[in-house]
Amino acid sequence: METIFWAVLTIGCFYSVYLAGRIAERRGRSFKVWAWIAVIIAPLALPLVYLFPNLHRENGDHA
Repeated sequence: METIFWAVLTIGCFYSVYLAGRIAERRGRSFKVWAWIAVIIAPLALPLVYLFPNLHRENGDHA
């Protein structure tokens, strides 16, 4: 049972790194930089991405 917990936790951590990078990329930031930030501060990276302003235009156009 404990092995399953650690496997799910590990997969979740890897997924949060990828997700933080993709969300940052959609908001006009670097995928690589935010993926590394997520590796360092894993659970805090996702909310932190949203604290920084969106660098894309407000009307939805991509830069």
